[in-house]
Amino acid sequence: APFVFGPAPNSNPQSSMASLVGATCTVAPVRGVRGSRVSQTRNTVTRAASAHTDGDTTVPASPAVTRRAALSAVTASVASIALASPAFAGIFDGLSLPDAVAGDVKAKRVINLPKLEVDPISAEEGYPLTNGGDKGKAQQQYLKFIEPIINDAIDLPFGEYMRLALHDSGSFNVVGKKNGANGSIRFELGRPENAGVKEAFASIEKIKAKIDKVVTQPISYADCIAIVPHFAARLAFKKDYFEEMGPDDPNFEFLFVGTNPYLGAKIRVGRRDATEADPEGLIPGDGATSEELTTWFKRMGLGPNQLCMFAPFLYKDDSQKGLDLASQDGVNRAVLDQYASQRKLGKRAPGPAVTIIKNFKVMTDNCIPGGNPYVGGDRNPPYVEYARIRGGGEIPRVTTFGAYPGSADLGSSKFAQKVRGDR
Repeated sequence: APFVFGPAPNSNPQSSMASLVGATCTVAPVRGVRGSRVSQTRNTVTRAASAHTDGDTTVPASPAVTRRAALSAVTASVASIALASPAFAGIFDGLSLPDAVAGDVKAKRVINLPKLEVDPISAEEGYPLTNGGDKGKAQQQYLKFIEPIINDAIDLPFGEYMRLALHDSGSFNVVGKKNGANGSIRFELGRPENAGVKEAFASIEKIKAKIDKVVTQPISYADCIAIVPHFAARLAFKKDYFEEMGPDDPNFEFLFVGTNPYLGAKIRVGRRDATEADPEGLIPGDGATSEELTTWFKRMGLGPNQLCMFAPFLYKDDSQKGLDLASQDGVNRAVLDQYASQRKLGKRAPGPAVTIIKNFKVMTDNCIPGGNPYVGGDRNPPYVEYARIRGGGEIPRVTTFGAYPGSADLGSSKFAQKVRGDR
């Protein structure tokens, strides 16, 4: 039964405080409560919801009474006594009654928690004390930070950026894993075979300058060349989709998840820049034959899927030339027919977009000097910064965060931020 507060019936209102204390304040005995258990998470007693029989009387199960509910009831009852009866006026003057809602929890945490300390340390000191997963998370933070900068600065069709990425990666040799996506194209623009990528490289330099201005670790040319085409292509897919389906259609992200740089098609960063040009003669020129194109892609460890995806972008201002050359090979022709069938549904279909992004990633993730660094792991990758963190509800440890201003707070755990009231 609930608590009953107040003076006993027929009592003298001028009775002493002692009689008030001795007034009716009873709790019915709990009988036959079954299935009681203590919840360790809420520190409450939960009684079985079913009624039980005590002799000839059916007694309903008692409701759970929490400590906070009891405290609220006591406070409210005592306050109501003071207000309802003139006999008790002034009795509680000067007393501080407990807050019915147990006070400001967030304020108590601020008082009780030691101050949060985040002390930056060098990469040489920090990287041996953190794992690959934390470093990868910091790189993704960096990538998300620079994404809007890239999207705002893109000023060419995505095919132009893809051709530049192909020419930077195109020197790769899968045997020995030499050359590849290393930014060396910036030393090779004077070569005849690279005449069609100069405009795209100029755009990349502008994008890189805007990124470097706001981060604490500049992005490499190799990474910028490799990731900008992905963002540029996704912007084009989105524009085409909304033109066909209407700007209010909510299904783009669901249908095109295979192009999402953080989910279906996760972008990798961490490529290192070369300090000199790669050897000459590794990129076919404008007069290349179909056989030479096939041999080129085989040397890079790529196949018909990648060659046919790149075919429309092989030559500046002449997408048909690449398609005609690729289709002279029977295997390539079958792949091109398959890609053409994907386009029958129009721009609202995600198939062609996913095909482009998937095959582009095969090249940019693997045609890297020394091979794919994400398999064995790079113990000291770029775009990651380190700090010792303690206090503020945190477990003392070395943490990682992206290399840009204000990212240190992201190295805190979500739980500790919630405890401190940061969230």
